[in-house]
Amino acid sequence: MDHIFQSCEVFNPENKNCPVCNSLNSIYKSSSFQNEMELPQQFGKGYCRRIVIKPSMEISICDMTFYQKMTMGGRHDSSMLWLAFCLGERFSWKLDMNKKELEMKRGESYMCNGYEVSGICSYNSGQRFLGLNVKLDIELLMSLINSTGKEYRIIEQFNKNNLLFKKKFTSSIGIILNDIIRCRYRHSLKRVYLEGKILELIAVYMDEMVNENGAGNSAVKLSSYDMEALYKAKMVLDEDIVSPPTLAGLARRVCLNEYKLKKGFKELFGIPVHAYVIDKRLEMARFLIEDKRLKVTEAALFVGYNDASHFAEKFKKKYGINPSEYIKSL
Repeated sequence: MDHIFQSCEVFNPENKNCPVCNSLNSIYKSSSFQNEMELPQQFGKGYCRRIVIKPSMEISICDMTFYQKMTMGGRHDSSMLWLAFCLGERFSWKLDMNKKELEMKRGESYMCNGYEVSGICSYNSGQRFLGLNVKLDIELLMSLINSTGKEYRIIEQFNKNNLLFKKKFTSSIGIILNDIIRCRYRHSLKRVYLEGKILELIAVYMDEMVNENGAGNSAVKLSSYDMEALYKAKMVLDEDIVSPPTLAGLARRVCLNEYKLKKGFKELFGIPVHAYVIDKRLEMARFLIEDKRLKVTEAALFVGYNDASHFAEKFKKKYGINPSEYIKSL
């Protein structure tokens, strides 16, 4: 299993003895459950943390700001599936294989095999690099998924080819990432908790991929124009989930009739428009309570609930706990 523990090698093409790269490699070569390095003070501020849940599953969390331009490269184990999430400022890297330059913005993610992401990345002075990476053994992931499903075929393609899949991640994904970063458990409980969160992350991510690419067998006939309009409808809702337009107003904005909007939205995204709005409001409320430390009534009002008891009822239905009890558990 040594090749899995050394699943990433970092280097500086301009300095073979770069202290930052040496520190990063020290944690990537370790088989310990958790290792963390602080960025040397002369280079900047921040840290990089690596957590090895098991040889076939690991997490890296980096939050670093460099005082001067820094160029680093990375080589990754191609037997691992790589999920990368950008939570900070945009950055770019150049792939080894085809010299193509890729850009990653805040709120975007990449899924690829390790060979594809090997390359050179540049960080500008004062730029905050904040990201979370998950690496999984591809064979392990395939063993967890039904071999007759669309999810299996997607992963199989990544296993056979040098594929790179880019998408914006949803608020559902964002909440899971926040849970992973803010994990308050320690030792063996932390390992169990994080393994569960990674599996939840993969399940939600794969479900979104299938929904985004699986409308071909829809009971509602959707043209490419319809698909584009439905994605625009989802974007309109995401941009103003607290005060969204009515169904009729939304239909007018995306130039679809209400019937196709209702049926097509549920078929494509797996949830009715109204339920989607409620679900996203509750996710936002949970984030405000947990991360911003708002009171229950404040969070309820912020996401559009004037009746706190009605909000508490919806919150408990989604999360299995009253919001007041949830605050106590934080």
